[in-house]
Amino acid sequence: MSYGTAGRREAGGRRREATLTVTSEGRRLLSHSVALPDSGILSTDLTLPASRITHPGWSVLEVRLDGVGDAEPRDDARQFVIEVSPQPAAVIFASPPDWETRFLARTLGDVARIPVKTFVETEPGRWRDAATLTVAAPADLRRAAQGARLVVLAGDTERARAYAPASAALLAWPTARGQPGDWYVERPSPSPLTAALAGVAWDSLPPAVAVGETPRDSGVMTVLTARLARRGAARPVVTLEQFQKIEPHRYQRPLFVLDLAVTLEQQGGRRGATVAAAGLWRWAFRGGAGEEAYRALVAALTDWLLGAGQGRKERAVPVTLETANGVPLAWRWTGAGEQRPLSIDLQGDSGARRDTLRFDAAGHAQLRLAPGTYHYALASSVAGAANERGVVVVEEYSDEWRPAAPVLTAQPGLPAGRVARIGLRDRWWLFAIAIAAFAAEWAWRRRQGLP
Repeated sequence: MSYGTAGRREAGGRRREATLTVTSEGRRLLSHSVALPDSGILSTDLTLPASRITHPGWSVLEVRLDGVGDAEPRDDARQFVIEVSPQPAAVIFASPPDWETRFLARTLGDVARIPVKTFVETEPGRWRDAATLTVAAPADLRRAAQGARLVVLAGDTERARAYAPASAALLAWPTARGQPGDWYVERPSPSPLTAALAGVAWDSLPPAVAVGETPRDSGVMTVLTARLARRGAARPVVTLEQFQKIEPHRYQRPLFVLDLAVTLEQQGGRRGATVAAAGLWRWAFRGGAGEEAYRALVAALTDWLLGAGQGRKERAVPVTLETANGVPLAWRWTGAGEQRPLSIDLQGDSGARRDTLRFDAAGHAQLRLAPGTYHYALASSVAGAANERGVVVVEEYSDEWRPAAPVLTAQPGLPAGRVARIGLRDRWWLFAIAIAAFAAEWAWRRRQGLP
């Protein structure tokens, strides 16, 4: 949580104190005393146990800075929408933790809209909660994995394979060694993931740092290929597999497929995926087309792993759950098929309202709302209608609010004077100079025979 002031220290040089208060539904959950700086921004960490939230599901937290007393009270509070789940829907085991794990955890929770729990092995045999860095016992790891629908094994996948239950979908993301080089990924081949990856700008992606071997069986379906330095033979880097009879926790081939090789396999009703892609986090780090490609890949894998209705099937989701005053709420189309207008029911502080989300060619829609908390539901939903509900917040805060108007003060030892503000448009002679300069240039170009 970041906070700050733009004022001056109180008379006498006393240090100003304030209180950060976290409330939900009118109930105080946490308060923390902080010191206000003379001017600038400070940050502090607030730890809020989930047990203080009285009910699972969506909740709105208000973080307010009390005791400030400035001229603009509307910028003293911010709101955050959170979802509390009794059990995490996805659990990530990272050994060791790296940049790939950080980007994967953030993107997985964003595109799949499911709670994600991350454990990291900072020392051999010692696992910690990635959020609090508290030591997690083996029983805690098994309990978290047993309640998850998706288990992700990152880094050295064998370090945490024993905690993965047979009932959960498995995503192995090893960052093992591979043939180094600049491997450029090409456009996808026909496969179950082609539709989800159709909008990716592959020519704008940075190359993979290494590529390993993928299975060569007749039942393997190639999704993506890559070429070293855009030359030579294309090598499959994303492949799909389906198996009919496989013992739980046993695979027909070892899971040492390397960099950017993605192998999907199905064990009866259980699905598994292997993504050996060292350096894919650079796609998301650069932003723009690379970030969209990374999100599309993670979303396609998650949708395949949590298929058959186990994952969320929203036709549209809000890009952000909170937005500032005066800024429209942005929505993104995530459903299958052609984009179409969707009716949305909103229940806010001022009553019920029905509106329509109209998506543009890029799959984005905007909805302008007054400040407040809104429970939304997409109308006329089909199977999975309960998943097309949520909470969005339009804050009273705006970046345009300023605590006070800027005031010019005289330098010490100089008499106070008045500074007059005169715009350039009020100085007519500047326009005369500009017109004369343009006329002189035109005359010179005509004499030289230039157009």
